[in-house]
Amino acid sequence: MSHLALFLFGPPRLQRDGITIEITRRKAMALLVYLAVTGANHSRSALANLLWPEYDQRRARADLRRTLSVLNKALPGDLLLAEREIVSLNGQNKLWLDVKEFRELLAECQRHGHPPNEVCPACLPFLTGAVELYQDDFLAGFTLSDSTNFDEWQFFQTEQLRAELARALT
Repeated sequence: MSHLALFLFGPPRLQRDGITIEITRRKAMALLVYLAVTGANHSRSALANLLWPEYDQRRARADLRRTLSVLNKALPGDLLLAEREIVSLNGQNKLWLDVKEFRELLAECQRHGHPPNEVCPACLPFLTGAVELYQDDFLAGFTLSDSTNFDEWQFFQTEQLRAELARALT
């Protein structure tokens, strides 16, 4: 079974078994990132509005169909689940995500019985691992110039992750 990994600390990149998979369309990468980070089902209308807020719904959905096609060709197997009205990633466990790993490592420390501002020796490996994953800000250098909705979502994700990093470093 191949190992599929999506790295989002720094410029986004997708790898299969350590080899980069090129996704040439920025909107396709943005869509993959959004689906992976949210881990939820999304309506086609919501995704169209996220990525093409300036377009009318018909044109935005047509561009979403083309983007889904590009993404489906780049991704292995049945990872992308694009139904008539709902889009999601099929089987989140098939895709390793550095942001998810970062948050899971931090969550390990919260499961201990000590107050959040105290660190026990058992927490240090988890905190160290989380800090090492944080290579750069979330999607550093990646923007969609014509999608303020995606850029706003990205901004809030970046700020939230920075705050989580600051707590880990403290």
